[in-house]
Amino acid sequence: RKKGVARLAEIMGRDMWNFFRAGFLAFLGCLPFIIGMFFAVETHALLFMLLAGIIGGLIAGPELSAMADTVLRSLRDEPGYWWETYRRVWKRNARESLVPGMLTGLVLSMQIFTLFHMSVISAGIVTWVLLILSFVATLGLESYIWPQIALLDQPLSLTLKNSINCMIAFLPHALAAAIVQVLFWGVVILCMPLGLFLMLIFGFWFVTEVSCQIVYGDIDRVFHIEENIRKMKDAELEAALKEDYADDDTPEE
Repeated sequence: RKKGVARLAEIMGRDMWNFFRAGFLAFLGCLPFIIGMFFAVETHALLFMLLAGIIGGLIAGPELSAMADTVLRSLRDEPGYWWETYRRVWKRNARESLVPGMLTGLVLSMQIFTLFHMSVISAGIVTWVLLILSFVATLGLESYIWPQIALLDQPLSLTLKNSINCMIAFLPHALAAAIVQVLFWGVVILCMPLGLFLMLIFGFWFVTEVSCQIVYGDIDRVFHIEENIRKMKDAELEAALKEDYADDDTPEE
């Protein structure tokens, strides 16, 4: 497999239409969060912030998980019909994605609300540094949370624990994935209302693809994703062959 920008170009040339469709659905899922945060910032109301984080996060979770699955399948060069796979994955992971979506949505809503009120609280350089570091930490953890939800069947507590451990163990990759997201979303926020157009066209799928490409090797190394999938497919093929042989050996009447 190619690496870096060459790999990004290869994947985008092959699967960009699937990325765009998954990203558009993720954009629709995140609209309640976006609208809620708009009202929270404009009215300075903590209630809108909490509603945007909790309800918006709950709604966005399944779409973000399904989009991560779309990107991860592309990274491991897995063929298939996108819509059938997307719909099956959405149904399978929807319930497990609700609480992670709510938690990450709530944390991000508080951080974004604070960002837009930094002038009100007369924030100094230390406060700015702490806020930026909190964004980096949150987005770095998310880079490992959503792929695990898409790939693994495990409790949320274990997902969070694994994400923290992976972020510490592979800190340069986690920081790189987080910085890519911080820079992109920073541009989107600063360019509002043009940022909505950027978010619709590039926002969710592009930044997810880049961050997943950065951390995918770490996830595969820890959880042996491709090896386990290969073993599972080999077992399915062996079972199918045995069934075919059994049918061939059945005596004719």
